[in-house]
Amino acid sequence: MQSFQYYLDLAQRNSSLVIDTSWAQGRSVFGGLSAALVLAHLEQKTFLNEKNLRSVNVNFCGAVTAELACEFEYQILSEGRSVIQVQGALLQEGKVKTQLIACYAIDRQSSVQVEAQKSSPLKQREESNVLPFIEGLTPNFVQHVDLALATKSIPFSGSTSTHMAGWMSFKQPPEHFSDAAILALIDAWPPVLLPMLKAPAPTSSITWNIEFIQPREILNNQDALYYSCDIQQADLGYGHTEAKIYHPNGQLVALSRQLVGVYDKK
Repeated sequence: MQSFQYYLDLAQRNSSLVIDTSWAQGRSVFGGLSAALVLAHLEQKTFLNEKNLRSVNVNFCGAVTAELACEFEYQILSEGRSVIQVQGALLQEGKVKTQLIACYAIDRQSSVQVEAQKSSPLKQREESNVLPFIEGLTPNFVQHVDLALATKSIPFSGSTSTHMAGWMSFKQPPEHFSDAAILALIDAWPPVLLPMLKAPAPTSSITWNIEFIQPREILNNQDALYYSCDIQQADLGYGHTEAKIYHPNGQLVALSRQLVGVYDKK
């Protein structure tokens, strides 16, 4: 069982790797890990890890299979004076499984300055309920993360609430709390649609957009981020969700939007 940092290092050095089953999510590898590794690989190869990441758009094109070789590709799509856009992908057996487009921007002076509102957590981390890892019941990757619910939105409880919030961190913190690490943690949360179901059913993230706020305070690798997510609309087997992610000091770190498929009825 290898840590997040182990795979991060591999993705930065190599063009291929194999992910173990401890990072599985049902029949697929945890999507947050696959997206984070693509991002880490393209940043290292293009030296963009020294630039400010502004947005990432992810398409989960197919299930990433554990114990099967993953290959990385990247391509610079455009490079202007201020904005650089890069495409990256994870492939297995020649087929794209995870694809993302990352947008980096160079800081410029502007007369427009609007400060984001700070968070007011429903509960502090120590007051929140940690989601346990239960082998055979929860996804395997949950053993690598700490998710502490500040709400009562437990998956498959038949809740009427469309809101979920809590704290998130790694059990084995990476060396640096990079954007790739933030990306992985955001996707670790169960879709906010799950508490509305009365019985277990498959769900799947289809598209995912993340916007990173700049400037922001540096994160310590031991920090926990606060996550606050709402369903904006859901019907016909799909749900649109929107989340805000905050620094422990309450500063806005990222915005996350997902299209989620839910397969509770055939």
